Amino acid sequence: MKVHIGCGQTLLDGFINVDNSPTALLSRLPGPVTTLLNKLSLIGRDQLEFSQTLRRRKKDFLYSNCLHLPFRDGTVEFCYSSHLLGWCLSHDQLHAFFRELHRLLRPGGGARLSFFDLDRLLNDYQQHRSTIRLMEAFPLGTREFNFRDKLKFLFSPNMQNGIPLNAETARHFLEQYGFGDIQVLPPGATTMDPESISNLDLYERAGHSVYIECRKI
Repeated sequence: MKVHIGCGQTLLDGFINVDNSPTALLSRLPGPVTTLLNKLSLIGRDQLEFSQTLRRRKKDFLYSNCLHLPFRDGTVEFCYSSHLLGWCLSHDQLHAFFRELHRLLRPGGGARLSFFDLDRLLNDYQQHRSTIRLMEAFPLGTREFNFRDKLKFLFSPNMQNGIPLNAETARHFLEQYGFGDIQVLPPGATTMDPESISNLDLYERAGHSVYIECRKI
């Protein structure tokens, strides 16, 4: 079994795609309700279409919190997560995420994580010295919440900039929770077998991401 944690609107074939975003929650409502919400401009067209996609692909998707995944201990072969970390997880939630990742993987099972690179952001800041540009580079940026965003907040209270990571901090978490063979990789590179990484974009957001792979000891 392969699990894609925090899939957002990217459903990967061959994976159980997991997310608990407000858009994913919409897929649990009857189709006419989401159509009405779109007509009332309470949800966007992309949200409507994705909720419809999730209804069609129920076997490929699981609505769940990434900190409490409904899998038995040691039953997952491979986990993938792209740009969930660094978005909205607090310090305590980061500990919970890595603890949960270790729990569900079988011994020797692998994981590939990618997240926006704080070091790259700070190096860029040293050049331009604009605090506005710096904050805009964070996942949620500096935008103000409109009415639609406030509705999302009711269902997703973690809509905030979380603790950003760099390679060293991620390595520290992984080592603390019992992972080994930890490697930071360039875009396109992997240490995993072809079956594990099938259908993955190994270059996703290559301009500003860290790619790190590890195995459960």
